[in-house]
Amino acid sequence: MNISGKYWFLILLLLTVSCVDNLLVISQTVSPAYAFLIAFAASLAGWAWFMKSIKHDQQQIAACLRNPELARPDFQRKNFYGSVFAEAMHKMEESDTELSTTNQVKTMLKARVNSLLKKEALVESVLDNLEIGILVFDAKQELEFTNQAANSFLLAGTDQKQTTSESGLSLGKPVVEQTVIPELAKLLAKTIERKEATFRRRTEFEFTSNGISNQYRAIATNLTDENQVALGTVVVVENIGVEADEKTQHAEFVSSVAHELKTPMSGIKAYIEMLIDGDCEPEEADELYGFINDQIDRLTRLVNSMLNLARIESGVVEIKRHDHELNDILKTAADVISPTATEKDIKFTAELSDMYLPVFVDKDMLGQAIINLLSNAVKYTPNGREVRLRSRMEDTTAVIEVRDTGLGIPENSLPHIFDRFYRVPENNRSAAGTGLGLALVHFIVTNVHNGSISVQSQVDEGTCFTVTIPLGHKEQKRKKQLAPPANA
Repeated sequence: MNISGKYWFLILLLLTVSCVDNLLVISQTVSPAYAFLIAFAASLAGWAWFMKSIKHDQQQIAACLRNPELARPDFQRKNFYGSVFAEAMHKMEESDTELSTTNQVKTMLKARVNSLLKKEALVESVLDNLEIGILVFDAKQELEFTNQAANSFLLAGTDQKQTTSESGLSLGKPVVEQTVIPELAKLLAKTIERKEATFRRRTEFEFTSNGISNQYRAIATNLTDENQVALGTVVVVENIGVEADEKTQHAEFVSSVAHELKTPMSGIKAYIEMLIDGDCEPEEADELYGFINDQIDRLTRLVNSMLNLARIESGVVEIKRHDHELNDILKTAADVISPTATEKDIKFTAELSDMYLPVFVDKDMLGQAIINLLSNAVKYTPNGREVRLRSRMEDTTAVIEVRDTGLGIPENSLPHIFDRFYRVPENNRSAAGTGLGLALVHFIVTNVHNGSISVQSQVDEGTCFTVTIPLGHKEQKRKKQLAPPANA
């Protein structure tokens, strides 16, 4: 029974009792006092039934709250609190839905924040491990972020620890003039002041850090949003010391090549002009033809040497490294040089190790390098003296020595002996050369075979070139790695 039915039932009960009571009193069936007791008892019974019904409904609601899944479809119709409870339950379900949605949104936002924090940490870690310095300034020219590589460009008073340990989004640094070195401050000022003309500017400067001076290139770029509102400026600083050295070496190389080509070409032109004018006798003409031939040979050697060096360095010549016995390569090189040494009455001795010296090398390239060293030794050794070729094992390396008793190299020339086109001034007249032979030897030994080469020399006593390359056969190492265990 619903709430309205219970109310009407109670009212009808009370009206019925009242009417019956009045009839009994009017008919004088019972006394008024007894009639009142009957009406009172009936009223108490009705109210007791009504309160018991409400209590039962309360128990149902309590049970439903404890176990909402037990709610019956006719609960609202029969329960005294049914409509109120149903509305309350509806509101609670809406609140639960909103709370669940809120929790889901909260979880999603938390996951998004964690993801962003991880990405920020990853980006900062990447930036800190870059060799290029990065400095970020906001629209007020305050430093917002720097990576490790850029710390050397900060002034001494700048809090570098905070810059590298905290997020770059909330540092609040001083104005740029009090933060970075003058070269960067000047670049940043020009970039911001002239942002209408160009959003990016660059400069190159020399800077000394930890006692080491290097050349740097700085590029400043203004940052804007999609509405072209200024966000700040980023400055990227790159060490271009190697690039500057390469440019210098390239310029020196071109200058040296031009000089080396100009000298024989000038001689050839002069000799040809003399021959064309007919100002020389037949015997003199033959001598001039000989000079021209020598200069052409010199040009040919120079061009061939440059081509060989350029091809090897650029990778045009394929490097073919295989397992070889070092002494076999040295014997072949010795056989090539022996006739030249014999012509000059030079005692040539090959003192090769009795041990097996396994190496993983390009046979032709290494052989050419040894031939170049032996050729130089014979070339700059006077007649009647001695040249020796030696090999030995030293720890995990094979050592090759080319020793002569020739003119020797002055001490001031030793640091430049492997430079391209460099020739010892004191020895220029002793033999023809291009100054590229030792540069080629150095490249073959160090770059192609991961070895090293050094030189010791005394003027008028001789020179010793020492080459070291790693020992070992690649094929044997591979087989050893694939070999099964001894107890297999």
